[in-house]
Amino acid sequence: MSILCEALEPIVAGLVPGGSIVLNVSNDIVEPRSPARSLYIERLTLALHDRLGLSLMGRVPWVNYSKPPGPTRWACVDRVQLASAYEPVLWFTNDPSCVRADNRQLLEAHTARHRQLMAAGGEARNAVYGDGAYRIRASAFGNQTAGRLPRNVIERGHNCADTRAYRRAAQSLGLPTHGAMQPTDIPDFFTRFLSRPGDLVVDPFGGTIRTGLAAERLGRRWIATAWILQYVRGAAELFRQADGFQMHPALQWATQPR
Repeated sequence: MSILCEALEPIVAGLVPGGSIVLNVSNDIVEPRSPARSLYIERLTLALHDRLGLSLMGRVPWVNYSKPPGPTRWACVDRVQLASAYEPVLWFTNDPSCVRADNRQLLEAHTARHRQLMAAGGEARNAVYGDGAYRIRASAFGNQTAGRLPRNVIERGHNCADTRAYRRAAQSLGLPTHGAMQPTDIPDFFTRFLSRPGDLVVDPFGGTIRTGLAAERLGRRWIATAWILQYVRGAAELFRQADGFQMHPALQWATQPR
């Protein structure tokens, strides 16, 4: 917890009022020699609140049915756990009273049923369900709207066109490929939701710079850092068509035999 809080502290200090912190964390961590799930996510959430003053805005499961079954021993060998099919994405802000979020940037297509209701002017009935907890009134759902509100669950596989392009580039350069990549759709989703064109997006755990790629395409300024230079060098190939692209000599060095 301390290392992550220390890494995030300067970023939190530079957040605009209502800015957001988004963390994709693993769901496959268990207690040592035990099938019991670790409580590190809960401890991390409390640490970010208590130490950095962040407020939790949401827990968004990234559901990925193509994940390899895990935790391996407890799900595949001893058979006492269910195979994980999601990873939590935690969303925090420094000021929930003015959070810079707009779900209109994520609207989805209406269902065929909803389109029929809008065309007909809405419901033609009055109904009550759940002892009054849910009511349908005549003309409900008849207003013309731009789209359906997004749900707080993301269903995506881990593979995407950018992942395949990155792997081809890394292999052609003789570089190792990153073993745990998320699709660009995930940072794209949160970048559209939580920032505006021209805003600065910062990723201190850059990996294959997928957050930077989403930010570049969406017209945001961005900074990403990473420890493994070879991963960054492979990812750099995805930016060759970006305006102002330049290759730092240190990235060229990453492909040199040692």
